[in-house]
Amino acid sequence: MDSVKIVRSPADANEWVVLFKEKDGKSFFLISDNDQVCSYATLDAAVHALDALGFARAEVLF
Repeated sequence: MDSVKIVRSPADANEWVVLFKEKDGKSFFLISDNDQVCSYATLDAAVHALDALGFARAEVLF
């Protein structure tokens, strides 16, 4: 994985989603166990989710 980004949800600008980008240019959203895109009401909640998964760094795009 090349980078992890927290971005505004394309479906709802009031929510945040996590985007993983690989070196070959492919991008993936963080999804739940039931294949739904994980979205977060606050930036803090998105950061907490990444921290819980063991990530130490993410870029935030407004």
